[in-house]
Amino acid sequence: RIIRLMRLVKLYKAYWVAMEKRKEEEARKQRLLELKPGETIPEASDSKTISEFNVRQEGEDEDDLDDENTKQEDQEEPKQETRVGKKLSDMTTRRVIVLVLVMLLVLPQFDPSGNVGISSSDFQDSAKFASSMIFERWRDWCGNSNVSVKPWCMESLATPTENQELHYRNRYELEVALLQFLHIHISGGFLFRLYWIGAMSTLWADSAYLGQLAPLNQERWLGTDLRVNSANLDTTWDTTYVRNDFYQGPVGSTIPSATKQRLINVWTEECQTAVGIVVQPEVRAMVSTGCSITEELRCSEVEYVTPLTFSSEESGTFSFVFAFDQRGFTQLEAGLSIVQTLFICFAVGVGAMTFSKDANELLLNPIERMIEKMETIKDNPLEAMRLGDLEFRREEVEEARFRDKLSQMSRPWQILYKYRHAKKYKEPMETVMLEKTIIKLGGLLALGFGEAGAEVIGQNMKVSATAGVNAMVPGSKVDAIIGFCNIRHFMEATEVLKEKVMLFVNQVGEIVHGCVDDFHGAPNRNIGDAFLVIWRLSGSSEEKQTKLADMALMSYVKIIAEINKSRILAGYRWHPGFQYRIQDFRVSMGFGLHHGWAIEGAIGSEYKIDASYLSPNVSVTAKLEAATSQFKVWMLLSHSMVHKCSHEVALSCRLIDHVTVSGSRIPMRVYTMDLDTRRIAVEEKGPDRIIRNRFKIRQLREVRKGEKMAEDYRVWDGMTNNPDVMKMRALFSEEFFQRFHMAYRNYEAGEWLAARDMLFTCHYQPRADIGRRLVQSEADWPEDGPTVTLLKFMQQRNFQAPSDWPGYRELPE
Repeated sequence: RIIRLMRLVKLYKAYWVAMEKRKEEEARKQRLLELKPGETIPEASDSKTISEFNVRQEGEDEDDLDDENTKQEDQEEPKQETRVGKKLSDMTTRRVIVLVLVMLLVLPQFDPSGNVGISSSDFQDSAKFASSMIFERWRDWCGNSNVSVKPWCMESLATPTENQELHYRNRYELEVALLQFLHIHISGGFLFRLYWIGAMSTLWADSAYLGQLAPLNQERWLGTDLRVNSANLDTTWDTTYVRNDFYQGPVGSTIPSATKQRLINVWTEECQTAVGIVVQPEVRAMVSTGCSITEELRCSEVEYVTPLTFSSEESGTFSFVFAFDQRGFTQLEAGLSIVQTLFICFAVGVGAMTFSKDANELLLNPIERMIEKMETIKDNPLEAMRLGDLEFRREEVEEARFRDKLSQMSRPWQILYKYRHAKKYKEPMETVMLEKTIIKLGGLLALGFGEAGAEVIGQNMKVSATAGVNAMVPGSKVDAIIGFCNIRHFMEATEVLKEKVMLFVNQVGEIVHGCVDDFHGAPNRNIGDAFLVIWRLSGSSEEKQTKLADMALMSYVKIIAEINKSRILAGYRWHPGFQYRIQDFRVSMGFGLHHGWAIEGAIGSEYKIDASYLSPNVSVTAKLEAATSQFKVWMLLSHSMVHKCSHEVALSCRLIDHVTVSGSRIPMRVYTMDLDTRRIAVEEKGPDRIIRNRFKIRQLREVRKGEKMAEDYRVWDGMTNNPDVMKMRALFSEEFFQRFHMAYRNYEAGEWLAARDMLFTCHYQPRADIGRRLVQSEADWPEDGPTVTLLKFMQQRNFQAPSDWPGYRELPE
């Protein structure tokens, strides 16, 4: 094997050198074509045109290639042997010694029959027992204790009217036993396969009569209740007789459709004194003449099984005959004789496999695992995070096994086992380190590029002849829900916290990213105080898109609740710097949600790239988020986003304006979800049990995400039953929503005076003086942000709509 490997290496070197010379010759021809009149042919520089390797000339010795570089190799410093190579050589030496000793001891004792380990006795017992049981069922149906009296079924092809239901039931039990026998023995892991089934009677009936008596599923024997409809025969039999056993796996095999048809039709194939059918799906079974057993099987390849429970007097009355195909057994015998003849080759093969086992464990298996991980990362770069979790779990399991095994040892063995375990982790194999490095790099790529950079990673991970990185991969158009979040008062936070502002942003980002991920979103990009999040809809069904839209909105509601409940973020409320600059400071954010298309891909150059999304819809989402400060609300949603939500979730959103934004020429209606965060109390203590196991945390997160995507999970139910949402929505009465809706309808229709009067009454809770109280200044206006925004806009024109009022306005920057 080593010699062949060396020859392959030399062959590759020769091929590589030949290709290099070919490239040099083509380059030289190209330079000659580009020469201008009067120019001289440039001389080849030894340092640039001479190949690194020398091609072996004809007639030279095969080892000359190695001799030519001997001096250069001697001058190089000897490299230290790797731990993998050292261990592999030591284990190979031990294997050779053990193999020689085993051959010396085992070879004289070798007996081919002793190594078979497979016997047909169990199967024979199974067949004989089953045939006897089937014959007992025959006795129950048509048997007679007096063998001299002809049974009723041999007299007429019809069930007698006396005890007819009992005859039907006994016939049904007979067919059930026969079908169970057929399903179990027609195929599977047995050496013998059931090939032919027939019936015989030398005293009472001829072959033609038996051919009509034996077929299954006849109405004259089963009645209309127990007979299976021919159209449903495949489904009924497969469902009844092909089942799964808890301990042994699948029990029984599906009978071919052609065999089922032969079972229920007249049996016509005569073999000796019996008449029957072939149960195997063979072409021979379609021939109506001749005996398939004698035509297809040799005498040594067939085994006949008949019931053993009938007496000598009953032998000529009636009996089922089962013919089994023994070709598998005869082939096994032939194979064993070959193995016995070639035992020495077998021993050498075992030795080779023993030697290769060490190479597989130390080199090939780790390399294959690396390749498998690389393929996984190439197909789905986001799976790299899961690979890291699986590797962490494997390490935890190995550590638990080590502790369990250590606890079962005596003290001296514990010391030795601990030493070997510590040495294994202190000096890990280079292949193990490389495998873990691939997992870490893949995890960092997935974490850094995110879902938008999956295509860039996948394209560059594909097999290629170059090691260069091509980050400029064309983008792809996707349909998505685009979310934009922004931390308010960020400039003040930067001035107050200075270098600790990074910690502040990460604390907010942990909540934002965690809630978005819980609701199947993908955090994409952080821009200082802003976060871009995406819910991809491409390739999803309409029902799933609706659920994702609901979850996108629910994730924003969850973020708002969490940043107001967080004890860590609540600590900034009492920071002197914030109290000095902002009255009643609270960590707050603005949120924008929009649905539309975007181009997913890499943005940048060969020096630096970012995986993100480009689209006017991204700009529209950012404008919506920026407008939350104007409307004094937590979030703004576009009409395309609301229309994507379910009916219940969409009804929870309030239509507050109709605007155009820069980046979109089409007017859009803007919605919000009203939330009063003043009712959310800060958590007084953390969770009862803090989970520090990173794999356990991700596992629980995946379980939560899986539950949210279940068919029985409805986002609206989770939203209405959430205690935080109930508290934040409790302030807003149904009368408030109705009054604002009526005012907005008048505003959009150009009836601004009517809209003004109705907006003056838009208080969160009903008041006794609504409609009777005189509004004299802005101080008397309701506290609702959208209400105030619309009133101020209409106030600029003295509450008179322009003559060309289109029903919408331009959203100011």
